[in-house]
Amino acid sequence: MKEQAFDVAQAARPHLKRAVAGIVVALAGLVAASTLEIANRSLASFGIAAVIVVSGVIAIRAIANAVRSAEDSLGEKRGTPLTFFVQLIGYSVIALMAFSVIGLRIRGLLLGGAVTGVVIGIAAQQTVGNFFAGIVLLVVRPFKLGDYLVMRSGPLGGEYEGVVTDMGLFYVNLATKAGPVALPNSGVLASAIGPGARTPEDDEDRDKPDETQQDPGPEQGGPRRPA
Repeated sequence: MKEQAFDVAQAARPHLKRAVAGIVVALAGLVAASTLEIANRSLASFGIAAVIVVSGVIAIRAIANAVRSAEDSLGEKRGTPLTFFVQLIGYSVIALMAFSVIGLRIRGLLLGGAVTGVVIGIAAQQTVGNFFAGIVLLVVRPFKLGDYLVMRSGPLGGEYEGVVTDMGLFYVNLATKAGPVALPNSGVLASAIGPGARTPEDDEDRDKPDETQQDPGPEQGGPRRPA
């Protein structure tokens, strides 16, 4: 157990050092903006906001890489749920910090964002549906990387069977016998998953004996069977 914890710490340490440095720079910029009483929407405020954004992005990516390295050292294949939520929360915090330094009103941004979100949602229903379906799949996790799946769904146009090679925010990648295939998350979320998802016709066909392997009768030129 101690050796495993040591391996995890060794894998994550380089990324955590960059993360700490980025967080320190971002907090220093926020403190400087509040103590120096810089005017809103001035050149200095935009400069400090840029420093906060750059250092914050570096810190968030370093934390995400540290989480990914720790999972790899443990030999676990969890896909991208934890790193995704780390990035989502981190980028949201950095955006709020930058907006506060510049002096933008959050209420106006939320109102404008709500109207823009409605317009974008109507124009890109399929993309938005895949995005939220991907979040549900990453949280609920009905399967994980490396699992062998049998999947059947009407939106997907039939049945798919293969190994899960990647789980993203928009697509799930399978390695099937016919080759790799990328399935939209909305169709995967609405599909039946598991060995029982095979169609009854396929199971019956597998149980039937292969007629080509049976001995031919006399009508087909085979030997006459004794009475």
